[in-house]
This record gives sequence, C-alpha cells and structure tokens, in this order.
Amino acid sequence: MLRFDSVYKRFPDGTEALRNISLHVPKGQFCVVLGPSGAGKSTLLRMLNGLSQPTEGSVYLAGELISEQSVQRLRRKVATVHQQFNLTPRMSVALNVLSGALPQVTHLRAGLCLFPSSLREKACHLLDEVGLTPEHVSRRVSELSGGQQQRVGIARAFMMDPAVLLADEPVASLDPRISRGILELLHRQSRNHDTTVLCSLHQPELAREFGDRIIAVNHGRLVFDGTPEQLTDKVCEELYHGALNREHGMSETAPSASESELELAAA
Repeated sequence: MLRFDSVYKRFPDGTEALRNISLHVPKGQFCVVLGPSGAGKSTLLRMLNGLSQPTEGSVYLAGELISEQSVQRLRRKVATVHQQFNLTPRMSVALNVLSGALPQVTHLRAGLCLFPSSLREKACHLLDEVGLTPEHVSRRVSELSGGQQQRVGIARAFMMDPAVLLADEPVASLDPRISRGILELLHRQSRNHDTTVLCSLHQPELAREFGDRIIAVNHGRLVFDGTPEQLTDKVCEELYHGALNREHGMSETAPSASESELELAAA
C-alpha cells in the first residue's frame, strides 16, 4: 500500500530530515513509527499527503507515484489525525465531522453547511463508532474534553473512507489512560474499515501494545524495523539515549530487524 524507495529529504539550510529511507507498508497494517523529537517522523508522514516532497527517491501510494500531477487526487485517499486535534472549536461536533467530507460537496453547499442526508447519517454513524452519544452531536467542540475531541477527529478522518490514515502523535497531549483508549479506538477503526495506518508515537509501551509492526527513525535514518516482541527495553534505551541518538557511528542503511536489535542492544 505504501512504499518509500531510497527517499532523502534535505531542507534549504542543509538539514537532512530523511536519509535513504526504503520501506514498504502492506495494506491493512498498523505500523508505528518511533523516534526522538526531530528524528524525521513527521517528515516521513508528510511525504504521504504531499505536504513534503522528497529531494531524492520516490514515494508510492497504492502503487502510484506521488507527484505534482497525482498529489491532489491521491490526497483523497489519505486522512490525518493530528496531535492538537485541528478542529474548529466554535463549530458543533457534527459539523467538524462533516468537514471531513468537504471534497465531496460543492463550495456553495459547504459554505451554507448544506450537507446531503447521506453524509449526515454517515457522520452520526461514525460518532457512534467512536463512542460519542447523540447528546454530543450539537455541542461545540470547545465544550469537550481532550479525549472526546480526539474521538471527533478520528470520526472526521473516516468520513472519506481513506485507504491510508496518518496519525501524527495522536495521543501526545493526552494522559496515559486516555491515550490507551484513543489508540484502542484507532486500532479498532482501522480494522473495521480496512485502513492502513502509519502512526508516530513517543511511547514504546504503546507501540508494543498496538503496533502490528514497529519502525524507528533517528537522525533521518531507519534504524529499526521489527515486531513488538523484538522491540526490547534495551533496544528502546539505545534508540532514545544510547549510540543511535548520536549522529556519528550510524550506518547508512538500516539493518534487518534481528540485526538491528543486536546492534541496538550491544553495549
């Protein structure tokens, strides 16, 4: 479903955000991306909705190259759940969810909030799926808790039946108990809707619990690719605090999962 072929991203100031990333994520996989702040996680995700373009290499979605010619059309297959929710606080819950379907309505209907009944019914169904009751539908988003707002964000993300969901630190602003509930919801919804998920996180324990697969990036390089069982405490210690958190001494290409664990765990 998703493929990165030898992708590099260099910014004008010379910073290399991604270095030689080659990666394939199959359809339906819940893939967690770990790494310290500034490691390149967000840049990796932004490649898939066209908000960042590779300096070198290619990115594919469902077998099609993401390019200037295809990006607008392919964006309709990609939804995003944001760290800070990215909702409109003064608007109702229902209208925030319906905003996820804006590409399906004319500008005039959108401006007048005249969404077809089929989309309104779908919004209500999705709100029910994420655990919000009919009493929430007409409330302003600003009246909801952080966890409830993220549930609204998840419902909005599924309005267009996306093939791919990008979750960029979706629980970073939530407490641990609520974070687990939100990730349980994301995992369940992705299964129910057969959606491929690329989810960046900081918490290794949540990555182990919810990821089908875990990759780790540091200084723009892919440094780990394996199963939750292979992400040992020693691997995490090296990723966040050890040799892999220092620029020098990192290999140009990512090792396999088992080799990566041995390298990370070596002390």
